[in-house]
Amino acid sequence: MRTILILLLGLTSCGTPPPPAPPEDPDARKREVVALLATLEKNFYAHWGSVAATAEYSKLRPEDVPILREIADSNGEHALMSLRILEKRAPGERFSPAAKGILYWTVFARDTIYNRWGILSKDGFLPGVYGQEVLLLGRAAAPYFQQSLRDTRRIALFGTEEERTSRHQQDRVCDYAWGLLATIFNRPLAYHEDPRLRDPQIQELDLWLDRRGK
Repeated sequence: MRTILILLLGLTSCGTPPPPAPPEDPDARKREVVALLATLEKNFYAHWGSVAATAEYSKLRPEDVPILREIADSNGEHALMSLRILEKRAPGERFSPAAKGILYWTVFARDTIYNRWGILSKDGFLPGVYGQEVLLLGRAAAPYFQQSLRDTRRIALFGTEEERTSRHQQDRVCDYAWGLLATIFNRPLAYHEDPRLRDPQIQELDLWLDRRGK
């Protein structure tokens, strides 16, 4: 009887197929990549744009290139970070200067802390990491950044001295767009602490760019 029971148990166990493997989530890796990009963006002022030196960069795989390209092409929240990673990891991925200009301007227009774009003072415009990269793009970025010459929202800087100076100067988005565009085109940039004395120069540059584009 015991032998029969063992045989029956054996037959039962052999006849039960293993449970099917759960279906693979095709978007799982994309979510992981997006999370890495979000961390890189959140910690920008820790690595200051040197993405290749970060732990997050080392976790990206060669097969992530299509995902990064898709994110960059979307011009969404992490598009610029994707572009900057692709330039390091997959330089064969080509972006036109105009496409890059759009990605930089999109971040510029929605940013809240502007240290990575530069510093404005009576001595002129000192570009930051992103500001320098926009200057290297040159005139291709102009049609997009010109739109920000009319954006009078106040900006913020971190750092005790930088924050105090910027607050005293009442620096705005349009002032930073002016600093970038005036540098690109070698136009006058006589910076005044009083924004009312900066506005005529900003308006003149805006009109000059309009005339140049016709």
